[in-house]
Amino acid sequence: MLQWAGLYNLTTRTLAMELADAGLSPLLIQELVTVITRINYGQSVNMSGLAGAVSLAGSGGGLWSIKGGNWQMAAGLIDHSEVELHLHEEIESISSKGEYYELNSTQRKSYTCDVAVVATPLDESSVQFTPPISIPKRELQHTHATFVRGLLNPVYFGLNSVAEIPELVGTIEDPDLPFSSISVLKQHNENDFTYKIFSRKPMADATLDSIFSVRTETIRINWGAYPHYTAPEVFAPFILDGQHLYYVNAFENAASTMETSTTAAENVARLILSRFFTSEPISLANLSSSSDGGVRHVDL
Repeated sequence: MLQWAGLYNLTTRTLAMELADAGLSPLLIQELVTVITRINYGQSVNMSGLAGAVSLAGSGGGLWSIKGGNWQMAAGLIDHSEVELHLHEEIESISSKGEYYELNSTQRKSYTCDVAVVATPLDESSVQFTPPISIPKRELQHTHATFVRGLLNPVYFGLNSVAEIPELVGTIEDPDLPFSSISVLKQHNENDFTYKIFSRKPMADATLDSIFSVRTETIRINWGAYPHYTAPEVFAPFILDGQHLYYVNAFENAASTMETSTTAAENVARLILSRFFTSEPISLANLSSSSDGGVRHVDL
């Protein structure tokens, strides 16, 4: 998929290499690009080039969100698909029975299906597969999101007043810095804000007490957000067993976003249509259009 799109080589080199080849100065990479990658992927410019490019694309001003929260995107798609949703239930094992798959859950329930799609990272998952599957080892990048209601301490930042502190404080790669970014999430009044802090490690209370002069509420979330990108990337397959066990998150080694996950999910859906329902790859003329009159890639 990536080779067809002309993007695969970006997964084989670091973002720093790509930017240096593009003529960016080391200082600009260190003081601007690094700040962006630390915020958007929690990693340095040593991450792979394609994920780094996606990180930079997410720093522009032409970004969109759904009023009321982006969670409505997933909720709306679930409602539209009219699927049977099992909340508060995890799949413990997936076993191939030849003509079908058997899925066993934490609620001691068993499900059988002709096609099984894994749509969650397997890197920290305890799902047992029979027969066992083999995928490249991959680490997740954990982002610690800390939400604090209170007021920043200007002395910590070497300033005289809170008004001098920008709405977004970014950081460069420095092991002595305890956070990746601090941003204003909401202003309640002149002396009452809600802030969002990203860090690679949990924010200790003592550290927060030095950063904030007032701290009335604190919420911590440890988030296994995306892969830890390392060039050259090694990809797991979309098809895990050569049959009908599919893995959407294989694509996350390229980049991890709602949009790229949608691309991967569409690819899996097309694979199911062409591999399970027909003996030959189906024509997708009714599913997509080609404005340039070129060849449609039914395997994408």
